[in-house]
Amino acid sequence: MLYKFLTYSICALITLAVIGCQPLERPFQPSQKTSLRTAPGPRASLYVAPVTNGPLEMSTKLSVELQELGIAAFTGEKIPFRYSVSSEITLKEGATYVTWTIHEPTGRPTELTTTQKVGDIIEGPSVFGRTYDTAILSSASELDIMLGGAGVNFTALEKPAIYVPVVKGAPGDGSETLAVAMQEQIISLGFDVHSEPWKASYVLQGEVSLSEPKRGSQVVTILWKLERRNGEYVGKIEQRNRIRAGTLNGPWGPVAEAAAKGGARGILKLLRQVEAAYFKQKS
Repeated sequence: MLYKFLTYSICALITLAVIGCQPLERPFQPSQKTSLRTAPGPRASLYVAPVTNGPLEMSTKLSVELQELGIAAFTGEKIPFRYSVSSEITLKEGATYVTWTIHEPTGRPTELTTTQKVGDIIEGPSVFGRTYDTAILSSASELDIMLGGAGVNFTALEKPAIYVPVVKGAPGDGSETLAVAMQEQIISLGFDVHSEPWKASYVLQGEVSLSEPKRGSQVVTILWKLERRNGEYVGKIEQRNRIRAGTLNGPWGPVAEAAAKGGARGILKLLRQVEAAYFKQKS
């Protein structure tokens, strides 16, 4: 009897041991393992597909503008499982338009889309007009805003406009002649000159000083001070030259033109520093 009990007990222990070695049931675990892939965000990796019905360089230019706005955009070979931008050129009422749409990594289009006018249709084989840089820049700005950015600061891209008042302290007719000569030089550089200070973005103040005559000569100093319309100081250009005493007491003539030409070159350097965004788009 004891023998049978021990036999049954050993068998039961063996059975429990076998059961204990079996894997536990996990009713909520999937039968097959899956690998989840997390796509980079659209600002971290954004593929710009070729433009449908448009030139390939349009997508390349958009990619460059998006990169300037801090978006890691790229063209060429598409990388799987990335956000992307598709586009299409359409014609409507005598003009061409480009529509950009952001797609999820799965390829499904989102509701993030923007349409920009490229230009009016012109005669000839091209339907894109003279340039589409403005449309590309506007498109990049809109896409950046959709993706949480601030967009393009278009105010910084406006052409600088300058107001040049009458020059102070100049003998002879220099006060008016020198101011007019500087205005002409600024216009020749491609900038706007306004007759009212409130219309301009910059004010260029000119001032002339002469040293006391010594041994028949004088030193003339022309100071050009560039300020923003609100009075904020930007920089200055100083010109100095030795002349025969009394030379500038009458008409300045060619002297005003030469002085303005040299001063304008210095003003251009200042503007290139403070208006970097404007000059970048012009290059």
